[in-house]
Amino acid sequence: MELKEVSRESREAIHELDFDLLVKYGPRKFKVAVEVKSTGEPSVLRRSAAWLKDLLTKTKHDYAVIIAPFISKEGAEICRDMGVGFIDLSGNCLLDLEGIYIERTGNPNKFKKPREIQSLFSPKSSRVIRCLLSDPKRSWTLKGLTTETGVSIGLIHRIATALENNFFAKKELRAFKLEDPARLLEAWREEYYRRAPRWARYVIKAASIKESLTRLKTAALHHGVRYAFTGPSGASLISSYLAPTGVHLYVDVLKEEFLEEIKADQVSSEGNLLIRVVEQENEFIGSRPVKG
Repeated sequence: MELKEVSRESREAIHELDFDLLVKYGPRKFKVAVEVKSTGEPSVLRRSAAWLKDLLTKTKHDYAVIIAPFISKEGAEICRDMGVGFIDLSGNCLLDLEGIYIERTGNPNKFKKPREIQSLFSPKSSRVIRCLLSDPKRSWTLKGLTTETGVSIGLIHRIATALENNFFAKKELRAFKLEDPARLLEAWREEYYRRAPRWARYVIKAASIKESLTRLKTAALHHGVRYAFTGPSGASLISSYLAPTGVHLYVDVLKEEFLEEIKADQVSSEGNLLIRVVEQENEFIGSRPVKG
């Protein structure tokens, strides 16, 4: 098998492909569509593979390949099932062209985030990250962040050092500023899903989402439960165009008397009310009263 040509001409085309490969195997040539992703998470692979499969029906490409830093065994199965190949930068690959079959899996992830990066998104540290991302163009002093977040100046110093070491931020005179907020947000998103926060699921009977929100608010105030609506139900309080089918609720404590008042029945899956007890009040930062 021989790689004859790499072309980026498709980037200018309507399909916005990353690049093409021209692969030669004996007398045969194959045009391969390539999509490059910054992560090989299963959800990303599914979307990319579906997009590439649709692309193959509209173009003259013979095959499609996803390139990512690391693709797990689960990710490899997704690519195989959806009929696309992959190459990762950790040494794993799958190519299944006519007359060509190459598969290599089991190589470890060479791009695991160092513990220093993971520590940026611990419950207390993420309070600082949230503050930084809320105003990404602002330059911050350590003292200013301590005042804003209530986190000790020692921890903030360690966070600032980790951000600089990993090129998320840069030093300025007696301060520092985010250098790549988009990449920091993506790293936080990946870590958030890795930690898989748990939601307790319930079913409550109500005529509408508006009625559910009103009952939850009344019960929370009655029993001294600090609360905040989030997700589509929270956004619906700001935008009337949204029509959520359930409620996501943060609370500082989950009391039996609160659940009894709203007549919530716990279920193992689905449900129209999802409740999460917050860690160190992080999720309440930036919350505000809406419509009373």
